[in-house]
Amino acid sequence: MMLRVWRRRWVSAISNSRTLRAAIHFPYSIVTSQEAAGSPRTNELRVGVLGLGAIGTIFFTRLGLLANEFKTKNELPILHVEAFIKREQFGVWTSKMKPKLSLEGQRRETLEFQVHSDEKAAIVENAPNVRVRTLENTGEDGHGNELDILLVAVKTYDSVGVIRELREKKRHLLKHDALCVLLQNGLGEVPQEEEGRRIEDQWQFASGVTFVGGRVLRFGRVVTSGLETGKTYLAPFDVPGMEKEINVTREEMLWRKESDAKMHMLARVFLAAGLHCEVLDANEMQAMLWRKLIVNAAINPVASLLDAPNRSVASTEGSRHCVNLVVQEAIAVANCERISLKCSYKELVEDIFEVALNTGANVCSMLADLRREIDAITGRIVAGGKRHGVPTPTNELLLSLIKALEDEGTRRICTSSVS
Repeated sequence: MMLRVWRRRWVSAISNSRTLRAAIHFPYSIVTSQEAAGSPRTNELRVGVLGLGAIGTIFFTRLGLLANEFKTKNELPILHVEAFIKREQFGVWTSKMKPKLSLEGQRRETLEFQVHSDEKAAIVENAPNVRVRTLENTGEDGHGNELDILLVAVKTYDSVGVIRELREKKRHLLKHDALCVLLQNGLGEVPQEEEGRRIEDQWQFASGVTFVGGRVLRFGRVVTSGLETGKTYLAPFDVPGMEKEINVTREEMLWRKESDAKMHMLARVFLAAGLHCEVLDANEMQAMLWRKLIVNAAINPVASLLDAPNRSVASTEGSRHCVNLVVQEAIAVANCERISLKCSYKELVEDIFEVALNTGANVCSMLADLRREIDAITGRIVAGGKRHGVPTPTNELLLSLIKALEDEGTRRICTSSVS
């Protein structure tokens, strides 16, 4: 019975087969009184988005539209949203007559910006609480503007370095107990906090898995898939020992309780912005993270090698056979790591082909980003196999081929730049 319930939850997250009501006017009515119970009531909530790739642009645009449309509501705090991007991106983007962010799916959704007079920030017209800037232009932030929540939407291979840089050089951007949500592929990783810092002064971390997809046409313009039906899941980041109440101090328990309250508040904000969301516990999230890891491991390398959109992995007997081999090996590794996937091998393969077809036009992130994300996906399965003595020949071959493809691409770029 539990397996069937979990499968319904999983399939509802990835399937576009049914149409849900589009949240054109961001209806607050979808937040029930039960969901609101226990969540903090504050006057303001400051949310940051680090990185405006496909996922970052989708979440920032939806949150920005919500913040722009609703200034005050009893159900939710006043929302302030800002995104942080690279200096080069900011310069090119703001050099245009009217910089904008656009989502193109069932309908077009757009945020139009004006560049601030000092050229350090782009602000939505008539909405100073929605802005885009670079991390370099954050040195003079005053007290009271610190972020409550930061969505980390950079690639997995960049996340540890980015978080470490924020801690060392930009700690003033976030409140001392801010919640950082990792919205990315792979299982996620957080660098150790500096020794001696009190638990109540440490940033809190949450895992995020989203089944909303997107393809970047150019910076600021994203074609979405599954935006109205795909679901986002949030859960406490799996910190060893924190799940056991034994030997946990009162401060640690309060710290975790505050983190959970922020997650539920963020889920309410997502729902109000038309982003379907559910909060899970850490064990449920581990299964969800591993299932998405296996989905990505089955689709991304194969689509990258075929140099084709996601649907290609389900289009031929050869590609389907490769997917089956990848899944068999990945499940064996997950079992050795005592991860309960809450589904059968057959169900997982069916889900993978469903995802591939539902996001058929998408160019996978590996192909779009010079194949660098392979270590966080296929590399994770291969490393787990070596650690547990589980053979993973198909994943090892895919890893080697993607690495070779990346090296060849780098060689060609270097050659062309010299000639």
